Amino acid sequence: MKKMNLVLPLVSIIAMTSQYALADDLEIGGSVRVNYSYSDYSESSKDKLGDFDFNLFSITFSDKWNDIGVKAEYRFYDGYDHLKYGYAYWDANEDLTISGGAISKPFGNKGYASHNWWYSLNYYMGFEDDYGLGVSAQYQNGSSLTEVAFIKNAIYGSTDHRDFAGTVAKGTVGDITYNNEETNTFAGRQSFTLTSGDLTTIIGASIEYGQLYNSEFGENGDTLNYAVHLDLNYDGWGFQAQYLAFDFDQYDDGQIDPNKIGMGMLDGFYEVASKGNIYTANLSKSVGTSWGSLTLYNDFSMVQPDFEEFDDSLLNTMGLSIAYGPVFVYVDYYMAKNVLWLGGNSLGLVQSDDHWNHRFNINFAYYF
Repeated sequence: MKKMNLVLPLVSIIAMTSQYALADDLEIGGSVRVNYSYSDYSESSKDKLGDFDFNLFSITFSDKWNDIGVKAEYRFYDGYDHLKYGYAYWDANEDLTISGGAISKPFGNKGYASHNWWYSLNYYMGFEDDYGLGVSAQYQNGSSLTEVAFIKNAIYGSTDHRDFAGTVAKGTVGDITYNNEETNTFAGRQSFTLTSGDLTTIIGASIEYGQLYNSEFGENGDTLNYAVHLDLNYDGWGFQAQYLAFDFDQYDDGQIDPNKIGMGMLDGFYEVASKGNIYTANLSKSVGTSWGSLTLYNDFSMVQPDFEEFDDSLLNTMGLSIAYGPVFVYVDYYMAKNVLWLGGNSLGLVQSDDHWNHRFNINFAYYF
């Protein structure tokens, strides 16, 4: 019943506004995506020469009346569905925009810290394309962009693990139960865009501080995370770099290892190191063609735990993306060591072996 309660209002809204869309600024769209993968760490994948599966169906809509607007995206996967984002915004003037609802967290590289379909390890730690319920403000002053947000809590709370990016949450891994939930989080990002001829440079820094509430014991921990980041673009070449320090200082209830913490996302729950660093370095080249565009890239990210008994998690992705009209395709080759869902089951913890795991992946998307 939970899924029907979420989906039916969305369908009703779209149906009621379909005629209005022709006369105003309402736009309704979405995508259908399928995925092929071959994984050398999966015996069934090797036996079947890979897997070809439905990935997702999404619905997006946006509308605007004078200086007030709304935007939302809802996604349907195999077995579950969720709201990725949904918020109203007010363009107070040409420089200041205020938003409220299921909003994006202003933290890290502006936009994405990756080019590929799998994202970077920042995403699984909750630092790339992350959303929560709250309010935000964005102020543009020439080359300076200031973004601040107060996020009250995750979109789906602490026990429903359908949030889009990694979120500290309640859950059980093995014989350890975590009772944390993210709440009352302040996040901010300051960036500057500098242009010199064909060279565009975006430099910035981000900070996040929030409460980690243990509902079983009524006690609080906190989290303090910060990052410095760089984006360079020159004649189709792109380079991204980021250093990020994270510290999830949860309340120690005597039943956990405080050097680990539980996170949920995309209907899954897993453990990560509770303190450490994330390093990101990406190189790309975009090429325009008569039929669309092509981007080649190599994305690298590493989670380095702050505990000697744990091991690094490393992910390197070589790939290309193809845009042709309404069709968008990712072709990726992942090399991973000690990485969740790529031969591993956690991030920044003890690795099960010293081998690199490999996955070849093609994601096909049609946008309407």
